[in-house]
Amino acid sequence: MQDYLGTIQSVDDNVGRLLDELDREGLAQDTMVIYTSDQGFFLGDHGLFDKRFMYEESIRMPFLVRWPAAVAAGSQSDAMALNVDFAETFLEVAGLPIPADMQGRSLLPLLQGQRPADWRTSMYYRYYHDPGDHNTAPITACAPKPTS
Repeated sequence: MQDYLGTIQSVDDNVGRLLDELDREGLAQDTMVIYTSDQGFFLGDHGLFDKRFMYEESIRMPFLVRWPAAVAAGSQSDAMALNVDFAETFLEVAGLPIPADMQGRSLLPLLQGQRPADWRTSMYYRYYHDPGDHNTAPITACAPKPTS
């Protein structure tokens, strides 16, 4: 647990150093910085120290954006975003066409406070690694958008 928390602290410190350097160099306004990571990890929640089960603590991913020219500071969205949306987002931000056969959608409208009417409200999850190192039974689930 100490190693995990120390790693998180180091990431936090160094993301801060990067943002400070962009500010010092006058590049922050037009530079999109995204902080994200792998899905969450149980830190004793549900008596587990793993992440293979579809509980909220292990399915959510941090996704923070700093891009002063296009994203309002402090803005938030409760829309369901998935990692398959990253490539489409980067293509749109770069002004490049998004191929029709890609599975995700650009997150740019969400980042700018607009949710398309047809935005997803559920997702499919499948974990299969049995038998395997973790001896975890296969898991299949569909997650609706939380109603909080």
